[in-house]
Amino acid sequence: MRFYQLGEVRPPRDDDFMYFKEMAQDESHWKKNHIRKKIKVFTRVTEASNIKMIKVVASLCDVPADVLYDTLHDGIYRPEWDATMKEGFQICQVAQDSVVEYYGLKAPFTFKNRDFVLHRSWRIFGSEYIIFNRSVFHKKVPPKPDYVRALTYLTGYVITSTGPSSCEMVYITQNDPRGAIPSWAINLVATSVAPRIMKSLHRAASHYPAWKANHDPQFMPWRYPSQQSGLLPAVDMADILSEPDYARTTIDETHVDENAARQACVCEDGDNDL
Repeated sequence: MRFYQLGEVRPPRDDDFMYFKEMAQDESHWKKNHIRKKIKVFTRVTEASNIKMIKVVASLCDVPADVLYDTLHDGIYRPEWDATMKEGFQICQVAQDSVVEYYGLKAPFTFKNRDFVLHRSWRIFGSEYIIFNRSVFHKKVPPKPDYVRALTYLTGYVITSTGPSSCEMVYITQNDPRGAIPSWAINLVATSVAPRIMKSLHRAASHYPAWKANHDPQFMPWRYPSQQSGLLPAVDMADILSEPDYARTTIDETHVDENAARQACVCEDGDNDL
């Protein structure tokens, strides 16, 4: 079964979602890195990059699967909870369950901010909700001078309902931040930053129903294709580049202070149900 190649844009197939689901549920080749209450973090080596793939498994006893799914999709709500997002917008539509979009983020610690152009796809399979994305290269969204254009080899979520008001979420991500990043920073992302992002998402999902009730509650174009009409232009394959459009130079960020970064993680890592 052939999965997406880096930079490839096409409508998603059921096989693509099953490939991602099998990767999320696979328990082999993963090294356990972190366990805290209801969050587990694993890493594994892949052929795609020397940056390890990270898997976070979280059990949410007070959030229904569909609410978590909607929280992840709702771009209007995202600035309310995603402190790392500096800007984000959709560029074009590939299919009724697939778009190309831009995401600029505030990097952790004192690293330079990163941005991504992503091909995101989503689909519901009964009680399972799957979202995944990969980096692509779009002619109309070239690299910006105030960001480092990073790569996502594969990032996504498998959300499984475990009851009327509970679910399990598996989050997988493998990125190339494109820079000389010290090894301690990569490890810190796995053991501290990734779990903290999951905690923020948990809080956001808990508050989403009340927020959505006052913000166009019937508008969910990720669920209802009829609401997508006129929102985005269709993808123009002439805009999709087959090769990366960034300068292939190494950005040296080995100067970032390790002790300060670890202290920042300790200060931000407050109590949470997870």
